Amino acid sequence: MGKILLTLFALALIFGQTNGVIQCGTDVLPKVKPCGGFVLGQDAKPTQDCCVGLQDLAKIAAASQSDRKDICICFKALMKAGQVNFEKAKQLPHLCNFTSFMPITPNPDCSK
Repeated sequence: MGKILLTLFALALIFGQTNGVIQCGTDVLPKVKPCGGFVLGQDAKPTQDCCVGLQDLAKIAAASQSDRKDICICFKALMKAGQVNFEKAKQLPHLCNFTSFMPITPNPDCSK
């Protein structure tokens, strides 16, 4: 009985993670939090954790338009919450070696 419950719990976790719904607080924020020092103008370059997180998000965004939209909406909210230096933020795709999946502007259009 215990093994069955454990298996069902594991399956629930797997299917819960693959339902295509991106959660800002659990899926996006932990990946972009290490970028804060750079985009807020405190650090001269992005950290390795920042770059890895953005590369992961770029892969997710490239695979699904729905996920790309959800990630964009989250980024939009995060950018409004802080004093983002957009000139530095625009450097991230080049510095972290990923293809940007959204416009890096104060008010990106997430419908595209």
